[in-house]
Amino acid sequence: MSTRRSSSECSNLRRFLRYVRPHARSLALATLTGVLKFNLPVAFPWILAALLDGVLAGRPDPLGLGLDGLMAAALALFVLHAVVTFWRTRLADRLAYRIEADVRADLFDHLQRLPLSFFEERQTGAISSRVITDVSAARSVVGLLGTNAVMELSVIVVITGVLLATDVRLTLIAYATLPMFVFSQKLFGGRMRQQAALARSRMERVEGRLHESLSGIADVKGFNLEEEESRRFESGTREYLAALYRNVESFSLSLAATALFTRLPAVAALWYGGHLVLRGQLSIGALVAFYAWLEMVYSPLQRLGDLNVQLASARAAIDRIFELFDREREEPPGERPALSVPRGEVRFAGLTFGYQPSQPVLRGLDLRLSPGRRVALVGRSGAGKSTLTKLLVRFHAPWSGQVLIDGQDIGAVDLQSLRSSVALVPQEPVLFQGTIEDNIRVGRPAASRSEIEQAAARARVLEFARVLPDGLLTPLGERGAGLSGGQKQRIAIARAFLKDAPILVLDESTSQLDPLAERLVHEALEELAQGRTTLVIAHRLSTTARADEVVVLEEGRVVEHGTHADLCQRGEAYRRLFGTELIAL
Repeated sequence: MSTRRSSSECSNLRRFLRYVRPHARSLALATLTGVLKFNLPVAFPWILAALLDGVLAGRPDPLGLGLDGLMAAALALFVLHAVVTFWRTRLADRLAYRIEADVRADLFDHLQRLPLSFFEERQTGAISSRVITDVSAARSVVGLLGTNAVMELSVIVVITGVLLATDVRLTLIAYATLPMFVFSQKLFGGRMRQQAALARSRMERVEGRLHESLSGIADVKGFNLEEEESRRFESGTREYLAALYRNVESFSLSLAATALFTRLPAVAALWYGGHLVLRGQLSIGALVAFYAWLEMVYSPLQRLGDLNVQLASARAAIDRIFELFDREREEPPGERPALSVPRGEVRFAGLTFGYQPSQPVLRGLDLRLSPGRRVALVGRSGAGKSTLTKLLVRFHAPWSGQVLIDGQDIGAVDLQSLRSSVALVPQEPVLFQGTIEDNIRVGRPAASRSEIEQAAARARVLEFARVLPDGLLTPLGERGAGLSGGQKQRIAIARAFLKDAPILVLDESTSQLDPLAERLVHEALEELAQGRTTLVIAHRLSTTARADEVVVLEEGRVVEHGTHADLCQRGEAYRRLFGTELIAL
């Protein structure tokens, strides 16, 4: 099991690194400048040794530069180091942010093409966490593996060669604990990767809770749930904190092991080197230079230890990102024949479907919608009304049975052409960030300004837009804050006008509108339904009275079907639903 998981993690890492391939030249430049940045300071201990053993000891320095020459060389060395550092940071960070943007754009595009069931099973905040937080965390892999690792290893190789050239015995003493250092990093790295994955999973739940609470803040306040929501949020935060504490413990042990296995050899090397100096077998300048190089080699070793920690966290984020990428998408456009709708007849034939196994919502449902007719669908909550409309646009596939439009099985036609043929006016319209015009344009993104204005006029949007400061260009608040329910509905109707689909699905709002707003909405809907096959999920008797046919659902089956007048006389289920209103008539 662990072998399979390890293989999956490596596979995901390789998949992520494919995003680097188009930027191979930038990566090579960033790596080259990084190698220069880390290796230029290696020359300084030579200058230091020449200063101590030559100039300050009253002897000719081995480099033959003299005091001023040595200091000028040191100054030039660090100026060059500063220039290289600037270019390395600029190249590496721009590359990392570019790849982050590419991954996030691809992940968002992939999410747009996942089936609706995926989103129904998950918190919105949890999905957002992966797109924002995890992609940002994964970005560090570009630097860690692409440039940092090469830089650290290059300086270790260079300095090891210099140390061996200086004194082989001191080098062997200095590197005596290197195997233990490598083992400790491997041990703690695997542990931290698992703990990082757990912490991110718990943070995902916290972010999901935050999104839900803030999105439903009106209900939270209306039901006095502030304390309960705070308690649940704090509970999730404490679980996340517990996972972080475990990660911190492993991180602390990793750093402690790094400090131990890199500092003890330095003491041993100085100890033994001091004896060599006292016996005249090594100069003071050479010992000081050796120690300086040793410090330089321990710093990249420590950074490699830190890199292991960072890489563990980044790989946990990458695994979570590709868990989303591995979700099966809806079919791409063009793979099946396009739907043709010359008449607009809709038939539901023997439909059985449910959201949970062995718990059907629709049970062998049969229903025919005649072309151009308006059919009102009524029934108690849970009867299957909304489910039927979801199957019509293939948000879900039926367990058995067929949905046919003009005799064509919608499961065998191009999905994009199907959804282009059906206009949805939901019960609670979702308005996006942008202007009123932008939100109407959702119906047909390529529409011209004049077409949008015509749709707005037909949907009675201009009735309220004219009095706004910028008309149709007025920016909307989040989810249309500042607009009434009737105004939001009219924008949704304008989208449907702009889409101009032959089949219309209207989920009537259950909220009460003021008389003027209700009249404007009804006028817009009457005009919109003209000449279209219309399926209305009705909640008001006034709506069913205007329909050509009324269908009553109970427990996923059609139990009554007829005109409003017919069902008023003989429809027992219909009369149970609207009994009080019928008596009032």
